[in-house]
Amino acid sequence: MANYGKTSGKNWAIFALVILLALAIFFGVVTEGFRNWDTSTWFGKEETDQSAVIDDEGNEMDSETVYALPRAMVYSPAVRGATPETTVTVKAVIEPADATNQLVDWEIAFVNPSSEWATGKTVTDYVSLDADNSLTATVTFKEAFGEQIQITVTSQDNSTYTDTCTVDCAQKLESTYVTYAAGSGLDGDAAVILNDASGTSSNWALLKMFLETEVQKAAQITHNTTQVYTIEDEYTTTVTIAPSAELLAKAQEINPAATSGSYDATAGITPNSDFFAQLLGEAFANESDLYELGKALDAKEVANPFIVTVTTTSAYTDDVTDTYYLAYTANDVGKPVTGIHFEDDTIIF
Repeated sequence: MANYGKTSGKNWAIFALVILLALAIFFGVVTEGFRNWDTSTWFGKEETDQSAVIDDEGNEMDSETVYALPRAMVYSPAVRGATPETTVTVKAVIEPADATNQLVDWEIAFVNPSSEWATGKTVTDYVSLDADNSLTATVTFKEAFGEQIQITVTSQDNSTYTDTCTVDCAQKLESTYVTYAAGSGLDGDAAVILNDASGTSSNWALLKMFLETEVQKAAQITHNTTQVYTIEDEYTTTVTIAPSAELLAKAQEINPAATSGSYDATAGITPNSDFFAQLLGEAFANESDLYELGKALDAKEVANPFIVTVTTTSAYTDDVTDTYYLAYTANDVGKPVTGIHFEDDTIIF
């Protein structure tokens, strides 16, 4: 008599093992060998923000409200990734309100259609106007543009009565990079570059330490922006450094007194013991503990050690955060053992 129960149970066990193995391979790949648990970086994923439209008084306009036609509007494309279409509805105001003929004509055009950027382009590929002869029109913002646009509404009853709205496109921030210059007088020091190639979760930037120095590695902040806009945005960036949870856990294995702190690196980094005192506590900021932690970093035992958070604010977009990672090597803070031997070759029993 066949034993179907045992065969079925064995098949289920094999199936479960296959599933577990597949999951292990999947997470091993997306976490870069189980070292990167920052889900926002999996699959090359980027944040995607919504584009926005702001009126001449700085108020954001949404797609659900009908607004009196403002004197000006500023279109702010999405900060990251593709820019979705954005619509706003505007309404012309006839005076007097009880005028017999309420019909109007709407028009949209580049302010200077013969400019270098606008030549050969069609305005409605960038901003379109959906209107009949009523007082209400829907404006659709499709993508960034490099020449100012004007919307005009004219009374059909008397063409001398018109109103206009100028439309600008704000500069779009793509990313913020930070470079810490080589410190003058620091032997063997090199610049620390935090960008999309260096300082990432799979390619840490390395900082050379000088525990007794007072020399600052000055910060240079670069805002990478789009080249198509009519209004240049203004940016303010702050940079903070903090230990990751994994690095703090490793530090506490070495010295239980290690604590989590932060370091303001907006102006620069002074790579001395005070840098580590602010990040891991005074009790940990000594050569012995830092040397042991540096060896763990050299061996890639810690995922994404020091987290560098770069936050940029601007006039026309929401805050944008870029995250980078920083480490240092053991030989920056101590000297490794290179050998061991007896002082005297003769041993007498």
